[in-house]
Formats: sequence, structure tokens, C-alpha cells
Amino acid sequence: MATKRRPVTAAQQSGRHRTVKGRHRPSNVVRTSVEDIQPIGMLRADTDSALNTEEQRAVVWGTIFRVIGTPVVALVGLLNTAIIVKETGEAVFGVVALISTISLLFPFADLGIGAVVTSASSRPGNIADDRIAVATIQRAFRVLSLVSVGLVAVLITVMAFDAWGTVIGLTTGPDDRWIVTVAASIFALTLPVSLGTRILIGIDKNQLAVLILMSNSVFGLLITFGLLFSGATGIWYAIPGVAGALIGNVLGTIVALRMSGIGSAAFRSPPADLADAKLLSGSAWMLVASVGLPLGLQSHRVILSHLSTPEELSRYALMAQIYALGWSVFSTAGMAYWPVFVKRRDDHDGTVSLWLKIVYAFGGVSIVGAIGITALGPFATSILSSGRVHTTTVLALAFGLLLVVQCIHLPSGVLLTTPTEMRWQAFCIMAMGVISVVGGIAVAPEYGAAGVVFVAAAAVLTAQVFPDFANVPKLVRRRAPTPDDESAPAVAI
Repeated sequence: MATKRRPVTAAQQSGRHRTVKGRHRPSNVVRTSVEDIQPIGMLRADTDSALNTEEQRAVVWGTIFRVIGTPVVALVGLLNTAIIVKETGEAVFGVVALISTISLLFPFADLGIGAVVTSASSRPGNIADDRIAVATIQRAFRVLSLVSVGLVAVLITVMAFDAWGTVIGLTTGPDDRWIVTVAASIFALTLPVSLGTRILIGIDKNQLAVLILMSNSVFGLLITFGLLFSGATGIWYAIPGVAGALIGNVLGTIVALRMSGIGSAAFRSPPADLADAKLLSGSAWMLVASVGLPLGLQSHRVILSHLSTPEELSRYALMAQIYALGWSVFSTAGMAYWPVFVKRRDDHDGTVSLWLKIVYAFGGVSIVGAIGITALGPFATSILSSGRVHTTTVLALAFGLLLVVQCIHLPSGVLLTTPTEMRWQAFCIMAMGVISVVGGIAVAPEYGAAGVVFVAAAAVLTAQVFPDFANVPKLVRRRAPTPDDESAPAVAI
């Protein structure tokens, strides 16, 4: 039952915020009914546009950890890939890479809920004391657990009809039926535990999220060694990538729930008085966006496997690993700005100014990265494959251009996260996906890996970067201000 509202003072409007040392100040909040609660995506935070100490730490240390850790991850990747290429051969390696990176093909499997959890975790104050944030995380875990079980059932059905050769376009032998099912099922089980890194990013612990994600590669390498010593061959090497990700995400969820103070409460049902609240508001549009992203940026493997040669697929898979090392640094820094933008949704001018600064910074540094990929990519892939797979400078240049346009768009992606803005993003992403797929199908038979990557870069530029500069400032300034008496909503107990 809702209580009557009390007059709200300026001090009370500020709510309960994190301090630099992580301690909290007590705060009186306005209690209101469940029906009056705003969707997570439309919450307000009265904060200065400049980054506070905790936010600066998350951005800077997260990026530093990624930069320092990139050589380690690269070394792990070099060793892991070298072992797999040696044990599988050039043709089979492409199929193994396709299966082991299945999460890149199906990021929409989380139904867009991961993005909503990041925004919920970014709310001002102590997340463990925020009933709306905790209830959102509880519902997210329950929904994704059901999705995970449903996906496993679908995968078993595909196995029962022995249809994996049709699905992936290539086959390596009779073991595919079982091993591909196991690998895909491991990916499905990763969905609910992937929320851990989302929570860490939201509570300004981006550096921990980076360490957790980097650990995936280490766990994968250890599993590869296990397969090597056991005498496994061929398609079996599709297992380490997804299994390493599962172990790393389980660890990340344990750390996130401890750091946030939520603990085992995350696995309980949301309170009865929040049963009808739209806790996952905006996730539907994020789901649409999550379908478009793999269409435009990860469908190349499938297109090449059907319309080109196994050798072209292997060249693409190897150069994509080099690209991923550079992209991971930028995406880490970019994701750290998600909670920064969430906390400043009422500061329209400050938000636009901060967005432009980040765009220019990311764009400038990404050009340097693109030059490095173009110059060193073919040499690096030769080392990765022990000279068995030969890539070209043209393919490296294509990935370099893709890196630049992706980095220029990245700040817009973490800024526009309200339900209305996610809808706009979804349309742009789907347009990008359609352009990339149609163009990729057209060029793959003749131009192979380089052709599909050039098309993807052009699609991002046309359907995302140009619309960003034309519309982001207008979308931000259209945000309705949050009424003063709704600045810190709570639920009557």
C-alpha cells in the first residue's frame, strides 16, 4: 500500500550516493506506489556532467587493465590457436572457429536483458538497498535461466535430426552431431551467468569485469591443453572457447553478487508487490538490436562457409582474432561510460558535450589502431597459424576500417539506452544488418573474406555513424525532465 508523499528537500532529492571510498550517506527517499515507479531506462540522477572519482577510476583502470592484459590475452590466443590449427588443419579450423565463437552469432539470446541489468545496476545509491534494481536482477536471472533451458532443448532437437551440417554449412565428420551440440549447449548455459559482468560494469567495477572476461581465454587454453594431452583431434577443439567462457562468467557472477551486496538474493523471486512492474522495460528493443548486430557484424562466417571456401573462412577467422584484440580495448573503455551516461540523463547539454569528446577521442585513437592492424595483421596471422594460413594486407585494411567506424559509433551505443532511444538504435542496427548481409552475399563468392568485411564497414558508416551525428543531440535534448518529487522513487513496504 502506498504512503502519502512527504515534501522533498534538496538534500533528500540527492538520495543515497556512493562516495569515493565506497561508504554511503543515509538518505530519506520519497515512498510511492508501484504504479508510480518509472521504468529503469528513464530514471534521473542529479549529478554533475564531469566524471567523479569512482567513475574516473572505472574508466581509467578498466582501460589500463585491458591494455596491459591485451599482450597476455594475445599470447594465450597465439598459443591456443597454434595448437588448434596444428591439431585440426586449415579447413577444419574454420569450422572450429565458427562453433567456438557461437556467442558472437547469437548475442540476442539474452533477449536484450543484459543491457537493462547494466542500467539497473547503474542507478545512484547502494544497489543492494534498491528494491527496483534488485528485483530487476532477480527477474533477469529467472528469465535467462528459462531461455537457457529452452535453447538446450532446441539444440538437442537439431542433433536428433542430424541437421548440424545444414545449419553451419560445413561438416567435418560423424562426431559433429554430438560435439557441436555440447558446445552450443555450454553457450546456452552461459546466458544467465553472463549477467555478472553487467552488474560489475553498472557498479563502476569495470576493471573487475575486464579481468573476468580476460580469464575466459586462460580457462579456454587450459581446456585446450587437456584435450591435447588426452589425444583429442578435429572438431573436439570447438569446446575450449565456450567452456572457458562458462567458467569465467560463473566466476564473474560470484564476484559481482558479493561486490554488490546482493548475494544469493539474486536467485529469489521478485517481491509480490513488484510482480506487475515493468522491470525489464526496454529489453524488447535491445533484443531487436541484438538480432541486427550479428547479422551485420558476425554473419560473415556463415556467409563465407556457404558461399566461399574453407580457406577464406579460415583467413577471416584468424584476422578477426587480431581485430578483436584491438576492439576489446575500445569496447572496455566504452562500456565504462554506460553508467556515467545513465547517471546524467537530465544534464542534456553536458551529456552531448561529453559524448562528442569521447567520439573524437575514440575516432582518433582507432585510426592509429587501424594502421597497426593493416601493417602487422598479416604477419601476426602467419605466426598464429605457423604459416599454414595466409592472409592479405587488403583483408587487414578492411578490418582496420571496420575498427574505426565501430569505435566512432561506440559512444552513441552506450549513451542511447532509454526505451525510446533503444528503439531508435534498433532501427539503425537492423538497417546496418540488412545492408551487411545483402552486400556480403553479393561479394562473398568473388571477393571472399575481404569483400564481406569492407561491406560491413560501409554498412556501419551508412546506417549508424551518419545517423548518430544527425540525431544523437536531438534525441538527448528530447528527454523529458524527471519531476523533482520523483528523483528517488521507492516502494512502500
